[in-house]
Amino acid sequence: MDERFERRGDVQELSDFELRVYETVAEIDKEGGAADFATLGRLVGGPEEDLWAALGHLVSVNHVHSTDKGYVLGPHDWAP
Repeated sequence: MDERFERRGDVQELSDFELRVYETVAEIDKEGGAADFATLGRLVGGPEEDLWAALGHLVSVNHVHSTDKGYVLGPHDWAP
């Protein structure tokens, strides 16, 4: 199966901080960009290790993908 279409985790299972990171990535992605770590750190705030942990979890549950340019949304079923 194409990894882009693997099952995603449920967003309702995300912590408040993870949800804030996800929403920030989504805002940047919908404008056609990718969210780099420095930008996420500036926009989301919080300790660096918390941001790395949130991004790691979001990637592991297929909500976001890491690219050469930064983080983008994983597969989703809503229109831009």
